[in-house]
Amino acid sequence: MADQTVINPALQEPAVTQINPDLRELSATVINSEILGQYDLRDGTETNEGHIIAEGEEICGKYKVLRQLEVNAGEADLYLCSYDGSEYVAKVYKRQFAIKQEVVDKLMTIDSPYVAKLYETGTQGGLPVEILPYYENGSLQGKTYTLDELMKSIIPNINEGLKVIHDTGIIHKDLKPSNIMLNPDGKTVSIIDFGISSVVDGDNAILVTKTGMTPEYSAPETFKNIFYEGSDYYSFGITLFELFCGYTPYANMQPEEIEQYVSVQRIPFPEDMPAQLQDLISALTYVDISYRKNKDNPNRRWTYEEVRMWLDGEPLIIPGEGTVNSGKGNMPEFRFLEESYTDPAALVKAFARNWEEGKKQLFRGHVTSYFRTFNQETARKCQAAEEEAGRENGKDDIIYWKLLYQIDPGLRGFYWKGQTFESIAAFGRDILEKLWDKDESQFRYYESILSEKVLSAYVNQAAPKNEKLRKAAEAIEYSYELELVNGTDLRRTFYLMAYTLSGQKLFLLNGEQFRTVGELANYMRRVLDESLERFEALCHNLVDYDGNLDLQLETWLIAIGKQKEIEEWRASLN
Repeated sequence: MADQTVINPALQEPAVTQINPDLRELSATVINSEILGQYDLRDGTETNEGHIIAEGEEICGKYKVLRQLEVNAGEADLYLCSYDGSEYVAKVYKRQFAIKQEVVDKLMTIDSPYVAKLYETGTQGGLPVEILPYYENGSLQGKTYTLDELMKSIIPNINEGLKVIHDTGIIHKDLKPSNIMLNPDGKTVSIIDFGISSVVDGDNAILVTKTGMTPEYSAPETFKNIFYEGSDYYSFGITLFELFCGYTPYANMQPEEIEQYVSVQRIPFPEDMPAQLQDLISALTYVDISYRKNKDNPNRRWTYEEVRMWLDGEPLIIPGEGTVNSGKGNMPEFRFLEESYTDPAALVKAFARNWEEGKKQLFRGHVTSYFRTFNQETARKCQAAEEEAGRENGKDDIIYWKLLYQIDPGLRGFYWKGQTFESIAAFGRDILEKLWDKDESQFRYYESILSEKVLSAYVNQAAPKNEKLRKAAEAIEYSYELELVNGTDLRRTFYLMAYTLSGQKLFLLNGEQFRTVGELANYMRRVLDESLERFEALCHNLVDYDGNLDLQLETWLIAIGKQKEIEEWRASLN
């Protein structure tokens, strides 16, 4: 038989399946780094059936073999190949009729960033061949993610990929982390491996067939050889469980045990899994498929549309539970100070502005009871805050503060004891202006922030990856502690806090502002030229008779990076 090659016609057209503009630039490069992690050079010994293709040989007449890749997949041999400056994977099957032609025909019409491209098909030595992308970052197997990371790209990418597959008439039948690949950007993902996939006809069609399967990820109906698009979404739910926990709910169980378990039991969730994710997984793994065609019946397994709505924060009923999902959308009405709130962010800001009244709502149990009706995760956090306040006397404010940022993780303003600022920088500017005005009315307020270590807590909550800001916040709090021990002027720490948080680099002196040491030096020269007496008075304002720098001057110099020069100057005085 002559070797034949079929080139995917879909690749001649631009990709049309997109989730948002940020995902437009996706590379075509490709297979499993997890596969890569398992890929090793063969030593020339043929350990599987089939012909081993040597390095340097060509597959399909043009893909030059770089090396054979070894993976635990008995259906085919995999080869890393190069062609026209790019790398590909050639999947050479070991059986002549291993590929379902109807699946291949469908895959050749797909060009989506969320589904691995099938570039070409052909034969090599009479055996079927597929040319696929090479995913240098590997698969999701063995990786774990936070809820935010899952929601940002992985869940929407997989959802869009499944939609493309299902719209084309394919049921994947083996969705799991090892069949979901990280794209070259390291963030977005694509679905691969359609080796046991099948084609169905018609909308919401059910396929009855015997097939290979991975029991840990398989829906209850598939153990009875029944498959439909919802079966892939069940596997999606188990995949998400594993991507969060690092293991499946059925780890170490035998296939027959899994079949018995999933038909009668709901998935057991760990306590640390967010309720929002529990809702999604519960809905994706709902057992009863009786109402799968009835879009008006909430007691059916979620598929594409429900996942999209969940991601958008729209309220949905969890199948089999009758409760509203704990997403980020509208919530039941909460009455507070004669106002109604149906959005968590708005409620949190109201609590922040009305500090004492908000604390009463929390510590009397009203907030916990309210969230318990629709959001168990937040209710647990509220209850934990109540219990902590009962154990820790005098810590009500910081406990309450932390809870506000837990209820609304997207909160970026700075709130403390009823005062609100649009950002931490705005708070810093306010401090600086009050110091310039010699306004000491907020000094006790600043002390309460520093004594409770609110700054470092804020950075950990709102900007956990900003290492520079975290260290700066801790340095400010440490400076405050030293000032207390030494009994020195707290204004130094307040100035340090103001400059650090605001990002301002202005030094105010006699009504004039200076941005650089050069500007200040020029001003001092002008004063000297005008009057020696005024110049001496100015110098004594900046450096007292004991050699201490003016507090604002010292912290300003530190803010503009002159710490080393200050230390050298002080050393020269000794």
